[in-house]
Amino acid sequence: MRVLLVHNPTAGGGRAGRLVPEVAARLAADGVEAERHETRSLEDARLAACQAATSFDAVVAVGGDGTVGACAAGLADASPGRPGGSGGSPGVRAALGVVPAGGGNDAARSLGLPAGDPLAAAGMLTRLHRRPADLASVAGRAYLNVAGAGFDSEVNRIANQRLGWAGNRPRYVGAVLAELVVGRTAQFRLSLDGQATELRGWLVAVANGPSYGGGMLVAPAASLADGLLEVVVISGIGKLEFLRTFPKVFSGRHVEHPAVAVHRAVRVELDADRPLAVYADGEPAGTLPATFEVRRAAITVLAADPAPGFPAATTT
Repeated sequence: MRVLLVHNPTAGGGRAGRLVPEVAARLAADGVEAERHETRSLEDARLAACQAATSFDAVVAVGGDGTVGACAAGLADASPGRPGGSGGSPGVRAALGVVPAGGGNDAARSLGLPAGDPLAAAGMLTRLHRRPADLASVAGRAYLNVAGAGFDSEVNRIANQRLGWAGNRPRYVGAVLAELVVGRTAQFRLSLDGQATELRGWLVAVANGPSYGGGMLVAPAASLADGLLEVVVISGIGKLEFLRTFPKVFSGRHVEHPAVAVHRAVRVELDADRPLAVYADGEPAGTLPATFEVRRAAITVLAADPAPGFPAATTT
């Protein structure tokens, strides 16, 4: 097995860069030949993955969800125009692997990997299953898990810019509490495959995979293998009720609340009464208005069995 390690030296406060030699040694012990590419930017990661798509068995993103998304985009770009459902074109042999070494590491969670143990994830590489996976996009940025606008995008901004020193879950929880003090609802205009509606709410999350923010199961039923986006809308409940409901996002039970609605669509158009920021897998992706789309079976991933992003009914 021949893999390219695409690593972001700054991910996880420099953790990814420090881990690469150990990851390479772990893979070598399993008979895996690993070459390394240190990224200079997300675009550089995308290009590296695209160029490696036909000559490596896997492109392994060593870093956070931003690096994973960039590598996924590169592999998808290596087979433009490929019809959905094949999970890889004849010229593309590389699957996407993940060694989680960033902040949230939700891509690893979706693939059934230990999000808090990058070396253990590397040790699983040769035993993982190749599976076709969908890839979502917004404003030209590909993402594997969740994008959104509203309360959650402001939480992302605060977590990244002001609370980067904190641990993964404390960082996001702290950002939620900080934003709840000053945040306010928005009037959203939402179109799901051409069916338009307006609503007042806290946030709209457009999910390809189930979690974001370091394990928040915002869309617990989302699948990387169904060709659909799950659109989770939290309506304009009071701040105290929001605070009471928020902890349930870690178990996915928030969707039982009457103020939470879940829709499914292939194409989602979203606008609001002000230019809210959009974040995709923890990375800034412009402002509203924005269009979200999903490309079915755009890439092949290396996933455990079972894995949260692949419901049991679709795995073998």
